[in-house]
Amino acid sequence: MPRISVIIPTHNRPVLLAEALTSLLAQTFTDWEAVIVDDASSPPASVDDKDARIHVLHHNASQGGAAAKNSGIKNATGEILAFLDDDDLYAPQYLARALDILDRHPELDVVFMGVLWFGKNSAWGQRSYDEAMSKCLADARGERIDNNVIFFDESLLFALLKSVPMAFQRPVVRREALERIGTYRPDCLLWDCDWAISAALNAKTALITDGLYLQREEGQGYSSRRDRILEHLHSGIEIKDRIFHEARLRHSPPHRMALLRDAAAQGWFDLAWHHYLQQRRLKALGALWQSESRKFSLPNLRLLARLLLPGK
Repeated sequence: MPRISVIIPTHNRPVLLAEALTSLLAQTFTDWEAVIVDDASSPPASVDDKDARIHVLHHNASQGGAAAKNSGIKNATGEILAFLDDDDLYAPQYLARALDILDRHPELDVVFMGVLWFGKNSAWGQRSYDEAMSKCLADARGERIDNNVIFFDESLLFALLKSVPMAFQRPVVRREALERIGTYRPDCLLWDCDWAISAALNAKTALITDGLYLQREEGQGYSSRRDRILEHLHSGIEIKDRIFHEARLRHSPPHRMALLRDAAAQGWFDLAWHHYLQQRRLKALGALWQSESRKFSLPNLRLLARLLLPGK
């Protein structure tokens, strides 16, 4: 069996898929298998390279990226799992670096991988990513345990409940840890973010800050378009409310309950603010009520005043 399985979901991107595979074939670590999950492409995805390490699975009907990753997980044979989107690339030392850290730190369950952006819109993507990572790492308060490697405790949860930068959507994970973390939720739009938060809750994690995952930014993304802001807000709320509810059922410690409650309240406030900016006052009031029912806050009162006072 290979040491590591690389799961590659794909849908109608034959040219980009070939580029992704080329980056995998260029890895300095060679004991891998690729599990390509074709999510009902038309025509079906195929691979010209006859490398025996590459396997292709097919969905008869499109089920989405999360379900495709789960199919790959189910059919992978490696003890370590990595993921590569069909429009992205690996730097040549991606697998070797991740495995080196996991081998030298057996206490770790997950290593998240730093991102470097490329493509015609890469300057914007890199700038946004760098800003998000700076804020996230300040909140996460991790401990540097190796060269460009940061270990996290529960503070990572606090950080990811605010924002999940792209590096935390690029995991390399031990298969055995998935029993605690779970697989990807196909019914969740922000399923990569949802998985990262679950990892922060249920696993020991670290980050390799080197930009070894090469993220394409050419407007080709399926779910990251700016016109889907409202969908993203609703998905973020669903994630936080669900985790808060599950923690309450498990009688989690008070400090964690307070953290999850605050995150859920903030999610509803962000939705209320979005509706307010779009001049949808009734919807803003409804979202604001949901936020206030979770936690009283002065920002809620200020926004309520804006919504109720004429001319505001």
